[in-house]
Amino acid sequence: MNDRTKSLLSQLPAVKDERSKEAIYENIEKQRNEQMLKSTKKKTPWIIPGIAAVIVLLLAVFITPDLFNQNNNASNIAITQSDSNETSATPSISGNDSKAELATLAPTEEPTVFDHYIPAFQQSKGKSIVISYPDPESTLLVPLSFSLDESKSTQENIDFILTNFPFSDYKLERSPLSEATFDLITTSENPTLVVSFPEPGDGLSSTESIMVNDSVQQLAKSLGADQIRWQTNGEEGYALGNFGEADPSVNKMPNPYYLYESSTGEHFLVIGPALQGEEGAEMDVALSLMKNGDPNFPSLIPAIPASVSIYSFDGNGSEATIAFTEESTFASEEEAMQTIEALMLVASQYNYETIRFENTGFNEIGRYSLDKPLTIPTSPNGIPLN
Repeated sequence: MNDRTKSLLSQLPAVKDERSKEAIYENIEKQRNEQMLKSTKKKTPWIIPGIAAVIVLLLAVFITPDLFNQNNNASNIAITQSDSNETSATPSISGNDSKAELATLAPTEEPTVFDHYIPAFQQSKGKSIVISYPDPESTLLVPLSFSLDESKSTQENIDFILTNFPFSDYKLERSPLSEATFDLITTSENPTLVVSFPEPGDGLSSTESIMVNDSVQQLAKSLGADQIRWQTNGEEGYALGNFGEADPSVNKMPNPYYLYESSTGEHFLVIGPALQGEEGAEMDVALSLMKNGDPNFPSLIPAIPASVSIYSFDGNGSEATIAFTEESTFASEEEAMQTIEALMLVASQYNYETIRFENTGFNEIGRYSLDKPLTIPTSPNGIPLN
């Protein structure tokens, strides 16, 4: 001990501790063992400094026992608060280095029910089929995912959905597919969806033509079709109003995802216009639109809230990592859920299969455990039908 340290210690008030040194040492050793046991369970930023502090305090106890006792109580409170904050399930702002390590909860198998958002359809539930419904103003289509019963034909599945889904309860309009018949041909090299409308589409308005085309396109993609055979009353060919003959190819250009809020308060993920050419080549363009919105479509709500910003995006093979800035914060688990599902669904269009998220502020969101890469859901807005 140097002279300066001796001088400082000599200025401390005279204090006494009624406990024996053996009792004090036993108490400190017990706490040190508890801290070491915690370090084997999870890595937290304060463990190593905490152990060092215990050793220093242990040396000081024989000089100023009562002073140590007071400081030790304060140290216990600080550590307890730190541990409580790190394991909390409420949103918080924290650094990049601890998020993935702290998230240890396994995904629950029970469906998560939110107040407003309808989560995406999960692959663990089997295959899905997407049927789209217009909003009341016919400005956009809401793609809804339903379980596909593989023991039934495509037509039987669609008939069951169109008959049993109460679209008016969600303040949505009748599906543009309601009058058509469908058949999925998988015997050829390119799976083909055959769609036949009972009446010609020459008289369709521009909006109606877009609604019909986009509904068939989303259905075809959900069924894994590469081609569409458009028919009128069983005969080859179908015109989409002034647009002319319908395109037989399935449009696989990437689309940014947005949010739509119905008049009943439900939040649905919807896709924006397809990104063409160089715009669609990089996922950064889609992410920018999902953050800032599309001025041409004001009814589409950005899927990334204003309080959240992406710090980095890194793709490696089939896995991508999206890190939010440390200042980012979600208002609720529900808001975080709809954002990460929108990001995963857009990433799937760029051939990513798993996504790792950093700095979400949560250990677990819905059924997703954030300590590992997440498997991308099948399709948006999963609707259960009995």
